Amino acid sequence: MNKTYLLKICLAITLILGTATACTFAEQSTPDQAQAPSPSITTSPSHTAKNTQEDNRRLLDAKVTRVVDGDTMKLTIDGKKETVRLLLVDTPESVNPNIPEPQPFSIEASDYAKKMLTNKDVQIELDVSERDKYGRLLCYLYIDGKMFNELLLEQGYARVAYVFAPNTKYVDQFRAIQDKAREQGIGIWSIENYAQNNGFHVPKTK
Repeated sequence: MNKTYLLKICLAITLILGTATACTFAEQSTPDQAQAPSPSITTSPSHTAKNTQEDNRRLLDAKVTRVVDGDTMKLTIDGKKETVRLLLVDTPESVNPNIPEPQPFSIEASDYAKKMLTNKDVQIELDVSERDKYGRLLCYLYIDGKMFNELLLEQGYARVAYVFAPNTKYVDQFRAIQDKAREQGIGIWSIENYAQNNGFHVPKTK
């Protein structure tokens, strides 16, 4: 057997071993690539929180047929007439038979509600307990995407009141809005000691 023949045999063996090694490496690499997780889409925390809050809302379409006063309205919901009372806010009395004269800023609150809501399409959000002892529907009311409960507080036409569990979903943000109106001294907060925790106290005239 000459040297040339032996050299050819060695080269052939080297090629065979090299091909086998390459195939083994490829087979070992393939499973890891196949099992690699696909990229996941992450959502920012603020977006998630907003979506969660919106998803938890129980919204109903309605139409305002009459404004009774600042915090009480007549609505039509799916063809049914309802009286609604806004949750967690209280405006001064303008039509209470037990109060002979309208309280300060009651007419302003009522006129504001009439201007904003009369004959308007709105949405209402229910909380846990849906009705009060008078059978009125308790709600947060939205007009053009804005919560009217908050607008009353911002304008100084209402105070945070009737905070009874479990209907306390927005009480913290309501109080924050109320604090700003009080600091600005607008509306009901322009009269010293008028709006208090237990109601409105009209200053006695001398």
